[in-house]
Amino acid sequence: MRHALWITLLAVLFAAAGPALAQGVRRDLPPAPSIDDDDDKHVLELPGFGRIPMPPGVRVFGPRPSRPPRAEQTPPPAPPKSPEQRQAEARERLFSRLVQAEDEAEAKAVALQLARGWARSGSDAVDLLAARAGLAEAAGSADVARALLDNVVALAPDWADGYVRRARLRMGQADAVGALQDLEAALRLEPMRFDALAAVGALSEELGDKKRALDAMRKSLAISPRQDALRKQEERLRLEVEGRDI
Repeated sequence: MRHALWITLLAVLFAAAGPALAQGVRRDLPPAPSIDDDDDKHVLELPGFGRIPMPPGVRVFGPRPSRPPRAEQTPPPAPPKSPEQRQAEARERLFSRLVQAEDEAEAKAVALQLARGWARSGSDAVDLLAARAGLAEAAGSADVARALLDNVVALAPDWADGYVRRARLRMGQADAVGALQDLEAALRLEPMRFDALAAVGALSEELGDKKRALDAMRKSLAISPRQDALRKQEERLRLEVEGRDI
């Protein structure tokens, strides 16, 4: 009973003194400084107390301002490809078709397209000399053709087909060693020349190096699998070099 009476008495006293205490507190507070309407970022507004200025460096957090949507950035256009790049890509597609050819006829058609690309030296003068060498060879003037092809190789040392043409002429003149040297030079420039690899195989076997001949034939078949005659030669030579499987 006594505890309840004291609690009731305290409640009555605080209720009566509350307004006076609040007025005393408000009388003791210093006058609030004037606040500009543009300075809302440094003002804290509380119900019953009004707008309270915050100390320097303190900001009142409000709603995050909305950001404009970010524009999608399109990648810059790719630079145009050079003629050399386009030719290299076209050649790669032809080699892929060569490996995937279903029969020898299809492989020969693809090989013909590759040969047309190989036959272009990039120089009108060199192409003219090579064409005249071909006409001279067909007419039986091997010496004239050889002189023309020597000039072709001298003028275009980076053109693999010039060496291949001269190697073919040398093979017809029974110059196997010279032809092999030309073919090796061509393969250093164009390692994918499967026709040159097949010729290396034939010349190496003729010179008695059957192991090298077998290796060259296998490399040629790896690039152009649909070479039926060369496949038979490779199988025959494999039996001579490696023997039969036990």
